[in-house]
Amino acid sequence: MATSRRTFLLGLAAGSAGLGAGRLGRNALWASEATALAAARKRAAHRTRRIVFNNDGDDIWAAGADTTSRFLAMRHTPLIGTHVDSIHYCTTQSFNLFTHQTKIGEVFTARGGQFADNNLEKFLAQDTDGLRMSSDFAHEHGMESIWTLRMNDIHDAWTPEFRPQWKNADPSRTMSTLDNAKEFQDRRRLWSLVDFEHPDVEPRLLDIIREVLVNYHVDGIELDFLRAPFYFRTTYEGLAATDAQTAVLTKLVRAIRQVVLQESQRQGQPILLSARVPSTVALGRKIGIDITRWLQDRLVDVLSAGGGYITFDLPVKQLVDLAHEHDVPVYPCLSQSGLMYRPPRGANTKQPNEAWLGAAARLWNEGADGIYTFNLFPGPGSAEERIAAQKVLATIGSSERLSQSTIMYAISDAGWWMPSHYWAKDVADFSKALPMPLRANEYERTSLYVPEDLRGAGFNVTAELRVDFTGLTAESNPEILFGSANFGPTASGEQIAEVRRFVCQVPVQSIAQGANRVMVKTQANGAQLAGAELWIRR
Repeated sequence: MATSRRTFLLGLAAGSAGLGAGRLGRNALWASEATALAAARKRAAHRTRRIVFNNDGDDIWAAGADTTSRFLAMRHTPLIGTHVDSIHYCTTQSFNLFTHQTKIGEVFTARGGQFADNNLEKFLAQDTDGLRMSSDFAHEHGMESIWTLRMNDIHDAWTPEFRPQWKNADPSRTMSTLDNAKEFQDRRRLWSLVDFEHPDVEPRLLDIIREVLVNYHVDGIELDFLRAPFYFRTTYEGLAATDAQTAVLTKLVRAIRQVVLQESQRQGQPILLSARVPSTVALGRKIGIDITRWLQDRLVDVLSAGGGYITFDLPVKQLVDLAHEHDVPVYPCLSQSGLMYRPPRGANTKQPNEAWLGAAARLWNEGADGIYTFNLFPGPGSAEERIAAQKVLATIGSSERLSQSTIMYAISDAGWWMPSHYWAKDVADFSKALPMPLRANEYERTSLYVPEDLRGAGFNVTAELRVDFTGLTAESNPEILFGSANFGPTASGEQIAEVRRFVCQVPVQSIAQGANRVMVKTQANGAQLAGAELWIRR
């Protein structure tokens, strides 16, 4: 296969120059091949990806996923007919422990406890695994297949089955120990993080990556720097990465780039290098990622942005514009983790599909090249959950479909949980997220962003504002303003979870495209604005 692709590329290069192989000579011939390969890489980087579907790979141990067809039925076959154009399949369980065939790393075949249904050993006996089945499926259905490598996954910090011998063999490779971590309630609980200043890390990663590119038919690899986003002892302790540490990650990515380019040349086809990074340059620098330098030095072909923790107000436009200056497409991330009703607004319940639609519409408006989904799976689970996921995946990849759908816009709600999350708070900006404290008898102002122009909306389009508060007394009737609509004192309200919700009908013509002011005032001391949603029904 590699020979035929190389022959094709050579013929393409020679044909476009109007010269034969003999006349070019060996050096010119290789230069022509490199030119053709570079052009093919550019086309591959800019292929259509309406939705990039991240599959975290735990379907390999799902109950009943013990044959190829049953495995694919969990999360792959439901993608047919949706907007998914790229499947990113993850095999990382922790650093050096994988669910793909490897002689470099360690293979996760444990079947104890929660992993009683781990089917990997059975598949390995058939010379296949999740990545191989995923790649074959993607190519059969015209989709892109990308292997996702989580750069510093730490699920082994609390799941002993995920702990690789590579870490146990030399404890200096990790940030701390389980015993030392028990005294902390912050990022330092993630004791099994690998220290990327350790000399064993770079050669180990390069060997792992090279082995996958040689043995698997994938279109590229993704370096997921957000699982988990700490690479040095300083950042593990809450300090910003130093310039020297930032240079360590840049050097690593440069070395990985060389491996990818070398293997692309050997195979005679472009293999892409993608990276999932924080949503802003500043957040990246905080943990040691110099996104600007990576783009300037053409180290990556594609970027995915953010962990999906901030949904409706993801500050991604700066990164999108910067990447586009360097001709690199960007796919901002939406995650189920950021689309939950957490206390006080709910008991970790999923937000409705309409929330995914509103968040995606905002990202398209910011110039995204597509939407990257995380933890949105059509299985395993109930038929209702499967259908809901399929509907989202068949809608958010099209701005036209979104503009025709009932949709929910909102102010991002971090609740009480997300800002204290062990790593989310280090790679997301929650400064504009709710809840917002309120002072008694004073208007407090924020804004809710609506990306679409509703001035030409028909009479069949209606709008409803839902505003949630905590800390109100039973007699409190808050005053609510939205854009140019003043609803005055709003009576009653409904108790939802731990909030009181007030619902206002909003004149559609009063909704501006862009930021709409939200102003609230209560008489209660200690009240908070906990949520604000604008539902556009059509």
